[in-house]
Amino acid sequence: MGKVNEYSVQLLEDWGDSVDIYYTQFLEVAFFLKVAATREMAVAFVKRKIPALMETEISFLIDEVTEGYRDTL
Repeated sequence: MGKVNEYSVQLLEDWGDSVDIYYTQFLEVAFFLKVAATREMAVAFVKRKIPALMETEISFLIDEVTEGYRDTL
């Protein structure tokens, strides 16, 4: 396993659940308010909740968390 892959795995282990929770909250609020939910808005929302992560890391984690849902569609 390469350095990038090890970092990705560690990122998922450390922050995957938290990003999943906050991303889901973002989607629920957007649905409730009946507003369009953009990727940039989602990343900004999660960034406010977890300022320790960079936007690229948040974007990666959202992709990883939602990949399973996209594969089943």
